[in-house]
Amino acid sequence: MYGRSIPIRGGVQSILVMGDSVAKGVVFHPEKQRYIFSKNGFIRRLGEKLKASVHDFSKFGTTASYGETLLKEKLSDLNPDLVLIEYGGNDCDYKWDEVALDPTALHLPHTPVREYGQKLRQMIESLLTLGKIPVLMNLPPLNAASYFRWFTKNDPQRAHNILKWLRDVSKIYWWQEKYSYAAEQIADSLGIHIINVRSAFLRQNDYREFICEDGIHPNEKGQALIEQEFLTYIDRHASYLMV
Repeated sequence: MYGRSIPIRGGVQSILVMGDSVAKGVVFHPEKQRYIFSKNGFIRRLGEKLKASVHDFSKFGTTASYGETLLKEKLSDLNPDLVLIEYGGNDCDYKWDEVALDPTALHLPHTPVREYGQKLRQMIESLLTLGKIPVLMNLPPLNAASYFRWFTKNDPQRAHNILKWLRDVSKIYWWQEKYSYAAEQIADSLGIHIINVRSAFLRQNDYREFICEDGIHPNEKGQALIEQEFLTYIDRHASYLMV
């Protein structure tokens, strides 16, 4: 599933990157106590090591719906040979303010998992029809306890209300994992390449050391880990791309 034996065909001169803040290299700066764009984001670093031109249109807070619209626009503007798609972290998230206000109500994620899968599939199929090379990336794992502390904002009542709806903090982890698995299943069913960055984190002694204090964004070490996973994959399947 994760490492296609077939190589990524030659002739790739232009790469389009579509994703959210993970691909954009956003990290939470512990001293400045705010989000910044890392100078060592994995896409930026890869752009320095590949012969192909890399056009990064990743954006903080975006979902697969945004990506679907963006793809139509950028395909005509740039005509890329290969498209890397990295979405899911925002799709699986909830409107926590609304959950805190009414924990007894029905709350849905930004993109239900079935709809998320459909949008990924539609993007990939459109690329295959045009003879482009689609590549997926699955989701880095999150730190459920840290993320819960982050979005409950040290407010005991807010935490109580959200936990009443959530029932168990660990649900945050396995719910996000469903989206990562959905991406893996789609890649497998369509026979396309997927970069398994989730496994790279989970192979570590404690993957939480590679995640920012917000519980969701890979930190500088996490970005470096993703970069290495990409380099290993490229060396195996498309070594001609390396400078």
